Amino acid sequence: MSTHVITVRYEIRPEKMDEFIELIKENSEKSMAEPGCLNYEASMAGNKVFLYEKYKSEDDFKFHTNTEHFANYAEKIKDLVINKEVTMFKGLK
Repeated sequence: MSTHVITVRYEIRPEKMDEFIELIKENSEKSMAEPGCLNYEASMAGNKVFLYEKYKSEDDFKFHTNTEHFANYAEKIKDLVINKEVTMFKGLK
């Protein structure tokens, strides 16, 4: 079984950055408490945010996408985001 990595590139409405940062920090804490979550880290440059998530398996990622906090986060950020690009990777080992 290989790891599962997800990257998300966000472009955030500049006037909404503070709100977005608080929400992604909260989601990070809850995600890191999930079984199988190895990493959930965000970085920013201006109004661009890069999120790197790593899970032990694809099943662990699927578990993450079915959590209440995942649904709440998605709902809360939808009007803060100008653009969002998600890429999924399968680990090589």
